[in-house]
Amino acid sequence: MDHAFYPPRSVGILLQGGLMLAFVGAGGFFFSRASQDPSGVNFLLYMLIALILLVPLPLLGYRLYALNNAVYILRREGLMIRWGLRREDIPLNSIEWMRPANEIGFRLPLPWLRWPGAFLGRRTMAELGQVEYLSSDLRHMILVATPSRIFAISPEDVRGFMATFQRMNELGSLTPLDAQSVFPQVFIGRVWEDPIGRWLVLGGLGLGLIVLLVVAIAVPGLEEIQWVEPGTTAPGERLLLLPVLNSLVWIINLGAGTLLYRRGQDLKIAAYILWGTSVLTGLLMLVGSLLLIF
Repeated sequence: MDHAFYPPRSVGILLQGGLMLAFVGAGGFFFSRASQDPSGVNFLLYMLIALILLVPLPLLGYRLYALNNAVYILRREGLMIRWGLRREDIPLNSIEWMRPANEIGFRLPLPWLRWPGAFLGRRTMAELGQVEYLSSDLRHMILVATPSRIFAISPEDVRGFMATFQRMNELGSLTPLDAQSVFPQVFIGRVWEDPIGRWLVLGGLGLGLIVLLVVAIAVPGLEEIQWVEPGTTAPGERLLLLPVLNSLVWIINLGAGTLLYRRGQDLKIAAYILWGTSVLTGLLMLVGSLLLIF
């Protein structure tokens, strides 16, 4: 029988979701200013600010997705940790000890890039060796020791989790779990091994690079280009909007498609459609840039 325990989510979801909305709003504002400002210098400044504001979005988006789908599953065979694309199956007989982090008697070194809802990463310390964090907060943190490393997890119901583990440990395991570690890069490797997925992703990337190359070559020689309304013109630098927008579409479709591909079955088709949309967008951006240039 499976016993599922979930990490505290509310603070992390509100914080990361709020930050994503703030970054998207601010980035969209500066993109809008860049598309409207007639000055080449101001255009480049607004574009730079917008790009800087949008850089954290993939990280925040993945960590929000991972937190929302995180779960710790206890069964007689062992412990299963699910955190985004990270999966760890620990046989019951491989768990050497388990205790709350606030009872170990010394301070744990925390991951470098962390915030409420996302205490993720690895640190090494002399007393415990390597510690891998798959946790959403510190108050509920439990350390699970295995021969290879220690996992820092944070089930919201700490007492229930510890009591369930104790009960499972007393019952013993007849068929322990097969030890398994799956990291995000391993899953990305599976996508890469799929010929359809690989060529769609590479096709979108290749077209994006071609659009960027065409625009980069053309912009220095362009003083003005035709703009949205008939008879209106804009500085040549504004042509840089096309490769930037194409890159954003490619990144978003790559991330969303990868998450859909992970679920398998019919959702693989949805992933192919998203990656194919990136190819189509690249073609349209390339045609559009050539029309504006010539």
